[in-house]
Amino acid sequence: MLKDHYRLLICVLLMTVFVGGTAADAHPVQQNATQTIRQLADKNHFYFGAAASPTHFGDSKYVATLSREFNMLTPENEAKFCSLQPEQGQFDFRAFDKLMDFANQNKMVVRGHNLVWHQCVPGWLATGKFSRDEAIKLMHDHIYTVVGRYKGRIPMWDVVNEAIADGGSGLRNSPWKQFIGDDYVEMAFRFAHEADPDALLFYNDYSAEGMNAKSNAVYAMVKDFVARGVPINGVGLQSHFRVGEIDEAGVAQNMKRLGDLGLQVQITEMDDDYPVGSTAAILQQQAGDYRQLLQTCLESSNCTAFVTWGVTDLYSWLRTSNSGFSNPDVKPLLFDDDYQPKPAYDAVRDILARHAGEAPILTDDQVAAMSVAPEPAVVQVQLPPPHKTDLAQLAPDPVPGAAYYAPFPVTIKLDGKTDDWANIPRVTLDQGPTMPANNTTSMTFAVAADAKNIYFLADVKDSKVIYGKHDPLTEWYNEDSVEFYINATGDLTLTAYKPGVVQLGIPAANITNPAKPFVGGSNSGDVPVQVVAVNTDEGYRIEASVPLVTDVWKRVPLTLAKLGFQVHLNGASGDARDTKLIWSTYDTDDQSYMNPSLFGQLIFWRAN
Repeated sequence: MLKDHYRLLICVLLMTVFVGGTAADAHPVQQNATQTIRQLADKNHFYFGAAASPTHFGDSKYVATLSREFNMLTPENEAKFCSLQPEQGQFDFRAFDKLMDFANQNKMVVRGHNLVWHQCVPGWLATGKFSRDEAIKLMHDHIYTVVGRYKGRIPMWDVVNEAIADGGSGLRNSPWKQFIGDDYVEMAFRFAHEADPDALLFYNDYSAEGMNAKSNAVYAMVKDFVARGVPINGVGLQSHFRVGEIDEAGVAQNMKRLGDLGLQVQITEMDDDYPVGSTAAILQQQAGDYRQLLQTCLESSNCTAFVTWGVTDLYSWLRTSNSGFSNPDVKPLLFDDDYQPKPAYDAVRDILARHAGEAPILTDDQVAAMSVAPEPAVVQVQLPPPHKTDLAQLAPDPVPGAAYYAPFPVTIKLDGKTDDWANIPRVTLDQGPTMPANNTTSMTFAVAADAKNIYFLADVKDSKVIYGKHDPLTEWYNEDSVEFYINATGDLTLTAYKPGVVQLGIPAANITNPAKPFVGGSNSGDVPVQVVAVNTDEGYRIEASVPLVTDVWKRVPLTLAKLGFQVHLNGASGDARDTKLIWSTYDTDDQSYMNPSLFGQLIFWRAN
């Protein structure tokens, strides 16, 4: 039913821009010519789009590729709040209108992105002192003005973007939540529907594509909206992936459960990055990722669009963003810097051709080659025999950057004091990939366990403890914070996260004693974490505990039993992180948040 509605929507939209013509007239398939993605997408009655910006319209190759290969475009930044309303009550539609004109001239559908977001908030709003009612009116007027201006011309909008905190721990602490409360999301959807009752309205987010704590939180929110009649039509799955890490089965399962609610899903921001060089093997595997994700979408009756976050690698946000991505030469899209199609281009065309009932573009052997992953760089840890420098120690000496022996059973009380940590080995962390000149920040940590929990202690030496400048659940790494990583899957060679691998980012903001601890990081919502944080004479101290039995792992402390383990320290002296200290010697470039094979080991040791 959704695909039938989608076909009707395509036809209506094409009729509005083709006066006296048809979609077939617009893009005739030439005999013996290579069919473009756009031509094959049209044959599937399917949207295949790209994020676009008029800042690149001076590049003739960019314009030609965008119009030739895609039947949909998404404004990359031109429709965001800070772009459209840089000053209160003063709207600037020039760039957005230029994009709209391009779409109209090239018979492309525009996917509106986005109306409400925690980023791209203009300074006047971010630093303003608005009451709840004032903030509601600001949001209402912005949505009415923007959606109303393009009513009947933009058939779908990302109404709210990235409202759920990483780990699925509720709504992130955005300016909108601070001003209005949790109901701002629902209000935004109601306002958008009032402004254009015919527009399809989407919630859009990242790291919620498969089955995990965050996608569960998204599902719970939209299920509640559907049950209460809040106008919502779909969920956008951003799909910023790393090569080889897409869980197609999990994505399909998530799409199905959203479809069971009567909701569409769309792949809205697809790119596929990697931290290493652009080898032929990497680009082949990348092609397999694109092919499999598109196939998953096409085979899901409620998946109605696939959008890449950009046209060419040349202008990819991954090369210019300050998000910490470490490969400035990454090639995450379908076209390279010279607009030459990459293996992923033919992979996309092949699955579109097959789905339309046409002859395959690739042979079965070529398709099979795309599923062969290059051999990952897996760290093999060789440890010396356990040794105690001090016989009073409850466990052997740690192996620098490689292994920590955690004594058990040890009675630990989370109270911010260290008297119960006596004779437990300490490790001092004072080196890392990012350190300011004359750095004086360091951390001493220790680990122990009892029959129920693993306990972490971190004593941070920092002359100026910074917190409260960023969201402590989603941007904790830009402030003073510690990170503990655990791989409890039993496979210490994993090169990608899966259930049982967690990154626990614990910010110094926990000093404020929140009702629920601030904990962020990949899969952090999968396990319960208890935290106590206190100021000290030299900085701050974190004590934390994680259960040995959770929904994603069941571990029993036995002598020499091993977990993957890693420790980081983030330090800030101003508005952003300027210090990054790392324990594991195998992680030289801050990649543990994506590659657990870079962890060291946590080895249980029966005390004495």
